[in-house]
Amino acid sequence: MTPTDGGRPPGWTAEDEALLGHARSQLALTVSAGDLDAIRLGALAKDAGIEAATALWYARLTGSAPHAGFMARVRCGKDSIRQRPDLIGVVPGAFHREHRDTGADGARPLAIARELGIPAELVPVASFGRLEENAAVIAAWLKSRAPRQIALISLSKGGADVKQALARPDATAAFAHVTTWISFSGVVQGTPLVKWLKDRPWRWWGVSLLLRWHGHRMDALRDLRHGRDTPLHTWPALPPHLRIVHVCGCPLRRHLRHRWATRAYERLAPLGPNDGGGVLLGDLSGVPGIVCPIWGADHYLEPAWDATSLCCNIVAAALALGELPQAHQSATAPTTPPASRSTA
Repeated sequence: MTPTDGGRPPGWTAEDEALLGHARSQLALTVSAGDLDAIRLGALAKDAGIEAATALWYARLTGSAPHAGFMARVRCGKDSIRQRPDLIGVVPGAFHREHRDTGADGARPLAIARELGIPAELVPVASFGRLEENAAVIAAWLKSRAPRQIALISLSKGGADVKQALARPDATAAFAHVTTWISFSGVVQGTPLVKWLKDRPWRWWGVSLLLRWHGHRMDALRDLRHGRDTPLHTWPALPPHLRIVHVCGCPLRRHLRHRWATRAYERLAPLGPNDGGGVLLGDLSGVPGIVCPIWGADHYLEPAWDATSLCCNIVAAALALGELPQAHQSATAPTTPPASRSTA
C-alpha cells in the first residue's frame, strides 16, 4: 500500500497481481457489492476457492467509496494532521502480558504515536478480561482524561472491548471527547473459533485449564462468540462525531507468517476468507466507518515486508481526515444504522 517501483505495494508478486486482476475482471461481473457478507463470501469460497473469494473481497472493498479514497491518502504517505488529538489511548489485545510477540502489548502504536509527536498511554485493561470488565476500565480511563481530545487505537480483542464500552449507559459521557477510533485486527463481531473449540470438548477443556493456570476465566472466551444472540452481534448507537477506521490483514495461505496464523486460518477456511487470527473478512463488510485491508498480511500484521511505515501512515491518515464517514455509517450501506444490521 505504500508506493514502490511501478506503483506495486511491497511484497506483492506477479501471482498476486494476476489473482486480483482475475477478481476484478471476471468474478466482479457476477458478484454484486451486496454479496460480500460472511455467509455469501463463504459460499463463494466453496464455489470458486478461498483465494479467489479473498481477492474479490479485497478488490471490491478497495475499489469502492469511501475506502478507496482513504487508502489513496495512505499510499501518499503521512498526512498533515488537521486536528491533532491531545492524547492517544492504546487498548491492548488479548494476553498482552503473556504473549508480547503477538504485538498485542501495544508497543507498535505507542511507537507510532511518538513518531507523530502525540502523547500516548496504554489503557490498563486486563490481559484477558471479560468484555464488560474491560469496557468499564476503558470508560473510566476516558472520563479521567477529559476534556482532552483523545484518539483510541485498539488491537485485536481490544476492538471488542471498545465496542462494548460504546454500548455502556455512560458511553455518551465517556466518548464525548473521543474523535477517532482506529481498530487494528479488531475482533469486533466475535470469532467462530470459539464454536470451533466448543465443538471439540477435549480442546475446550484443555484451553479452560490453560486459562485457569494463568488466572483467566472461560467467560472471557465465551464473550467472543460469533453469530446471533451473542454480545458482539449488533452495534450500539454510536456518537455522531466519532470516526472509525478498521485495519485488517487480508492474507492468502502463502502470506501467513505468525506461528499461530496457519492453524487459525485453516480452522476458519471452511467458512470463507479470514485473517488467520479469528476474523472472517466478510464480517467487516457491514461494520460502521472505513475498512482498510492490508493485502498479504495476517491478523498479526507482520508480513514479509516491514509494515511499520504503512501502519504509521494509516494512523496519520485516520487522524487527518475530517471528512471520514460518521460512525453510524456502515461500510457497504452508508446510510444504514449499525444497530439494525450485522453480517455475523
